[in-house]
Amino acid sequence: MGDPGPFDGFLDVADGSADPGAGSAYVGSRVVLDVDLPSAAPGDLPVRLVLTGGAGQLAGPAGLAARRGLGPAAVEVALRDDTDPAGNARRVVAAVDDARATGRLAADALVHVAVSGPPAGRWLDAADEVAAAELALTLPLDRGGDDVPGWIDAALDRETAFSLHGADVRAAVDALRTTARLWEPGAAPTDPAALLAARRWCRSWRCPDLAAAVADLRELG
Repeated sequence: MGDPGPFDGFLDVADGSADPGAGSAYVGSRVVLDVDLPSAAPGDLPVRLVLTGGAGQLAGPAGLAARRGLGPAAVEVALRDDTDPAGNARRVVAAVDDARATGRLAADALVHVAVSGPPAGRWLDAADEVAAAELALTLPLDRGGDDVPGWIDAALDRETAFSLHGADVRAAVDALRTTARLWEPGAAPTDPAALLAARRWCRSWRCPDLAAAVADLRELG
């Protein structure tokens, strides 16, 4: 078996996606929505549980996933209060602490908190709360301007891991390259070693179309 590549395990794939065949090394986890838990079955891939509700709905789905043998290895919950994202983040942290204390969420399950606003003001205050609790962020790729590099810079400044969602796999690769450039300014952002080092922070991208993503990653090399 060869050394790991920078895109190994980079894709969080939608539950029920077709088998990627030779691209299976790119797949890191299986995305299961909380509303699909009753019909989801255990499998070989780690589960990333994505909540469709807010912090108050974390413990129940996490406990159900555990009872069904699904883990989860990671949970993603979005900040839904645009007026007070920092307060919303504190509610997420409290819900995570409660779910861990009651055994409904494993201590080693990484919780990703999805942001939707710009990397400024109250949204950075929310990132502070996430970082202080040693959780991770989920960053949107479909915001315009400098928001993506701004969010990556904010995450790195807080030494907080993050995942990605939105747009396509090429945008996700660009985000990984931006992470490499910002984390190691002297390194070439296309250098496989620099990209692999950047994966410490830029963990994965939530992938809606596995076949297209695998084809693009093979082309990118």
